[in-house]
Parts: sequence; C-alpha cells; structure tokens
Amino acid sequence: MHDILSQEEIDMLIRAASQPELELEADNLDAEEPLYDFSKPNKFSKEHIRALQRIHDQFSRTYSGLMSAKLRNKVELRVHSIEQMLFGDFVRSLPNPSVLNVFKVNPLDGYAVMQLTPDIAFLLHDRLCGGDGEPIGRTRGLTDIETAVLKKQVISVFASLLGDAWQEVAQLRFELDYMENNPQFLQVASDRDVIALVTMRFDLNEVSEMISICLPHRTLEPIMKNLTQIRMFESLQQPDPARIELLQSKVRAAIVPVEVELGCTVLPVQDLLDLAEGDVIPLDRKKNETLDIKVGSMTKFKGTPGVLGSRLGVVITSVCDPEGGANDE
Repeated sequence: MHDILSQEEIDMLIRAASQPELELEADNLDAEEPLYDFSKPNKFSKEHIRALQRIHDQFSRTYSGLMSAKLRNKVELRVHSIEQMLFGDFVRSLPNPSVLNVFKVNPLDGYAVMQLTPDIAFLLHDRLCGGDGEPIGRTRGLTDIETAVLKKQVISVFASLLGDAWQEVAQLRFELDYMENNPQFLQVASDRDVIALVTMRFDLNEVSEMISICLPHRTLEPIMKNLTQIRMFESLQQPDPARIELLQSKVRAAIVPVEVELGCTVLPVQDLLDLAEGDVIPLDRKKNETLDIKVGSMTKFKGTPGVLGSRLGVVITSVCDPEGGANDE
C-alpha cells in the first residue's frame, strides 16, 4: 500500500508551491548519494566491459566451432559474465586443485590466467584419446601425459584463437608460460590488483562447467584506450585478399573420395559361397541407365561408363541438385 502523506507534509508541499524560494528541509529528502568503495576501485568502465564482451563473444564462437570439429562432438562455449574484482578474491574463489594456465601476454609486460576445472580437463583428455567423454567422478591432479595432451590439443588452440580475437584492439600473442594446480601458488599479480574476470560456460556431453579468464588491469593498461576508441567488429574493412587466396588454395587441395556405383543386388549367403569364376551377378541397373557418382556419401553427379585410352572411366551427364534430382547439362 502506498504511504499516505501526513497533514504536516501536505502543508509543507503547499508552502513550497506558493513560495518557490522556500527550500525543503534536508531531513525530508529521501535521495541518497552513491557511495564509492575505495577498497575495490573501479578500473574498468562500462565501455571497457562491453568491449571485453564483444572480444570474448567472438572468441567463444570460433573456439566452439573448432573444438567441435576436433572432438567430433558438439562443444558450446559462451560468455556468462564479466566483472571486475581484486586478484586476491579471485584466487580465494578457485577450487583446489584447479587447472591453471598462465599465459605471457606479448608484447605487453604482464600475464593472463585461464582456469579450467579438473572435470573439464579429464573430459577433454578422454575425448581426445578416443573415449566417450565421460567425467571420471573424482578430483585429482593431472598426470604428465594428460598435461602434454591438453597443452598440445587444447591450450595451444585456446591461446591462438584468443590472440586472434584481440587483433582489432592490439597485436597480442598469448604464450603458455606454465601450468599450476594449486591456486595459492599463483604469483602473477598482488592481492590488491584489480582484474577483469571473464566467466564462460562450457557444455560438452551434457556436462556444464565454467571456464574463467583473469585479465589484470596492470597487464591491459597500455592498451585500455584502444578498447573504447576502436569500433570493433563493426568496421567496413575489406577482407585480406592474401588470406582469401590461402583459404581457397587449402579448400582446392582437400582430398575427397569419389565413387561410381555400378549397381547393387541382394544375394543369399549360400549363393555367395557358391560363386565361381565365370559366374554373372545381375545388378538392379540396366545397361542404358545412368550411374550414380558419389562425393563422399552424397550422390553429386549422374554419368555413363566409358573408356579413355586403356583406362575405364565415366562421363558426367548431369549434376544432381540438393533435393536429389538431376540437372541435365
């Protein structure tokens, strides 16, 4: 229920309306000035946070697609939140053990930290080694073999794509310096240093965990002005022709299987065992019918058999459309 004004308050409002020069008493003002907590200084503005959001959204989409192809399983990585806090608070919030990857941010004079939970690390290792990608259900540190596999197949890709995502701001290279299991041994910043903590949700095989990226303000300080001066990912720059040509050359050099299906039939096992030299197997296709030419598992062309010199071949007579029909040429 709304508050009801007392008669004294009504009289005061009437006097204020009839005498504009009359000031209301300070005790009757409900507005409060915002307080500033000097123990937790704000080093990242809202514009900086929005810029970091765009950078890591782009990184998440690229990393999800690449890891999905590498693991042959759907991987989804998306930004959950971005906040600033003290480095000491970040360290105290980490579980022990954790998979902590410390990157040297070149050419800047500083470090960045990427934190994985052991569940994600074991899940990725199991999938990369041919397993089903099931969590092990217990917490322990990584072995030397598991560490080597993650460095080569996961962490190196993470660092490379993260550097690419920052290219609109600065030419940064994230190079793995060392890995650590105990958060208390992190010495990349002091407890009072302000950091931007990017938290991303990682989903694979119905397992959902968090990945954190710690970006100290001291590391990013030389390029902070670039985060607000550049309209990232909104420029109208033309794509690099050299990169387009490189991509096209890699696509042209890709090897794909091409097969010609002469026909098919069904035989009882006994008839198959009784086959001898000179026997004829009737197929379900007439000699004047076109043959299916498959690229991978998809029927892409229709053709007729022929001879080119001393070699057998097939002449393409039509191109199949995606719906399965054929367009005569």
